[in-house]
Parts: sequence; structure tokens; C-alpha cells
Amino acid sequence: MTSLFPHSAHAEDQHYARTILYLHVVRASSMSFSFLSLLQFPISLVAARYRNTAVDYSMIVVRTIKTSGRGFVLGTAAGVAMTWGRMRGRGDVEWKDRAWALLENKGKVKTDWVTLFTSSAGAVATLMAARRGTIPLTTGNAILGGAAFGSAAGVPYTFVSYAMGRDLA
Repeated sequence: MTSLFPHSAHAEDQHYARTILYLHVVRASSMSFSFLSLLQFPISLVAARYRNTAVDYSMIVVRTIKTSGRGFVLGTAAGVAMTWGRMRGRGDVEWKDRAWALLENKGKVKTDWVTLFTSSAGAVATLMAARRGTIPLTTGNAILGGAAFGSAAGVPYTFVSYAMGRDLA
């Protein structure tokens, strides 16, 4: 995450500016896409009720985890494309200034750490559930979907922290 890079005292001295900016946007974009993909769960429930069919919660959870993983991958690609499009043609000073401002913002650094923790916890929990046979997922789908599912927790965390008037610090 971006807070793992050294933070200089002045923006013009900021090293790894392009990497920091790409990582930040990719993290935010993949987190957002994963969060939006979670809408499949309530939509699947409503669709099953509308069709008067039995609700298979296990299958809905598996599909939601897979969709979350796909959203994570799509969000990562979108984040790379958005950063490239926004910063295309910009000078080195602008890259350094934006990267320095990101590292200076305590809220964004805290969100990086929360997302890293929740992604790791989600990947481990989903992998353990798949290995035990609780949910029928392959190892790759379990890890990717669980990490995406966990990273989606960063979205409500950010909204609640801002709503409570805290600077996430």
C-alpha cells in the first residue's frame, strides 16, 4: 500500500511518485468495484422471492464471492486506466505533488491499512471455508473473492468515519 513508501519532507523530493499514485488509485478502484459487486446478494434474494423459488443461500454466497473477485480484477484494470488517462502528459512535479499529498493525508493512509487487513482476513477466511468444504470454491476463486470481499469493507469504514466527523486518524 502507499503508506509503505518513504514520505519526504517536501513534495519535490518524493520518491516513487508514479508507483504511489498508481497503487492508491488501484486500491480505491478495486475496493469500490468489489463493493458494488456485493449488490448481487440482495438482487439474487429478491429475484428468488419474485420467482417463488427456494433460496439457496450457499449458492448465492458462492456467486457473490466470485462476482466480488471479478469486480476486484475489473476495478484494478479500471484504476490503472484512470490513472494513466488522468496523468497522461503531466510533468514529474505533478506526480510527486499528488503522491506527497496522498502520503500526507492520514485518512487515506489509515484506509490503506484497514483495506490491507480486511483483504487479508477475507482471503484467509474464504480459503479456510473452501478447504473445509463449507463453500464450493476453488483455491484461486476463494482467495481472490475473499480478498475482494474483505476489501469492500473499506468502503463502509470510510463513509462511517467521515459521517462521524473523524479524519480516520
